[in-house]
Amino acid sequence: MTGMFDMNWRMSYPLSRITRITRRDKAQIGDMAYHVRLEGEETSDEISEHAYSQIMAHPQQLIPAQPGIMALSACIEDGVSEVSKTPVIAWALCFDGSIRIVTPMGVDDGRLWKNGWGYVEMPDGTVHAVGDLDYVSFPSVDAYLKHEIDERNQRAEHRRSEAEYQQSQEATA
Repeated sequence: MTGMFDMNWRMSYPLSRITRITRRDKAQIGDMAYHVRLEGEETSDEISEHAYSQIMAHPQQLIPAQPGIMALSACIEDGVSEVSKTPVIAWALCFDGSIRIVTPMGVDDGRLWKNGWGYVEMPDGTVHAVGDLDYVSFPSVDAYLKHEIDERNQRAEHRRSEAEYQQSQEATA
């Protein structure tokens, strides 16, 4: 497949010109620099982490999906929970070797999925994790929604505990 990537805000190149991408640590801890070498160029150019992520998520091959597979997105707000479903029309094999879903909104459901991972409902009604998630499956969409609610509640409890701990530390200081 063909595609373009943005080297910076002024230059775009075809993905086919990339001969190598290397990662180098920057001076500050946790910062990464990515360098792209293009075909016919003597030197490499630095790109942002965002640009690197965009390149890695670019599909190299599309494989048609079996009809009836749905991308799932849980919405849990103010005690109301629901699951929206979008048809998966293809699977994308990407530069980084991962498999991502393709819906009518695009790869990764138009980027609504969390960095290439999420859950799909199969035609038999089971739900499976896709992407960088640990392999998890559920017997139904209802079981998946319960899992999402439990995860959200655990994160909220963790945030409350962390806030209480911070307050206790500030009170003793």
